[in-house]
Amino acid sequence: MNSGFADLGTHKLFYKIKGTGPRVIMVTGTNSDTRHTPSIYDVPGIENFEVLNFDHRGMGQSSTTETPPEMADYGADIAQLMDHIGWEKAAVIGVSFGGMVAQQFAIRHPERLSCLILCCTSSGGAGGSSYPLHELSDLSAEEYATFIMPKMNLQHTAVWQKDHPDKARKTYEFYLQGAKGSHSTPEKLTAMKMQFAARARHDVYEQLKSFDKPTLIACGEDDGVAPVDNSQALHKIIAGSQLKIFAGGHLFLRENAKAWPTLLTFMNEHCK
Repeated sequence: MNSGFADLGTHKLFYKIKGTGPRVIMVTGTNSDTRHTPSIYDVPGIENFEVLNFDHRGMGQSSTTETPPEMADYGADIAQLMDHIGWEKAAVIGVSFGGMVAQQFAIRHPERLSCLILCCTSSGGAGGSSYPLHELSDLSAEEYATFIMPKMNLQHTAVWQKDHPDKARKTYEFYLQGAKGSHSTPEKLTAMKMQFAARARHDVYEQLKSFDKPTLIACGEDDGVAPVDNSQALHKIIAGSQLKIFAGGHLFLRENAKAWPTLLTFMNEHCK
């Protein structure tokens, strides 16, 4: 494992690199932290790729900026991080908020992409937006985890939680793990609120019309945060893209054993 901080001038990004093979950048979602488990490095078969994972500005071990960022700024962080570590080109996997960031990067730096994988995410605009998390900015970590749980998987109703107490507790604890990190200090909470505000303005639907790199779009059929319709809109607007809909919710990558093998197969076939 190679890890460190990339000084981007106004802020520093913490990153990790592990594995050998074609280069892949994992762009994770809201409340993500490279210290959380399980991580991308626990996925069977991922060791055959050289994988870069990082904390978004203001998240995990990365610092934040005083000026509120726009979504384009999060995308620019990827390009600057690549420059810092000396990567010219890589496959990019964007999950949820990370999928929005990946889109921002892709439309501005298509030459640096070998392929693009967008999971449980949205284009904004005419392609539909993900759940308005900025409306939840004032909730406590516990309130946030409780509220978001049945949104993340529409099957996780109050009845399901009552009938499956052990699974419900573990699922809640996973959401709480992320939310607690973003509520751990006033600085982290401010960074989260700035991220939510930028996310609310995400709209690259029209710009994606000219994007033509190999693209896989994947989603969960019971996702209440980034509905299937939004992935179908991405598939329609990105020429030549593939669409895979899996059983599961927003966390279908964790919930469905077929999901990661599908992503790895796509990268082996298209990310040259």
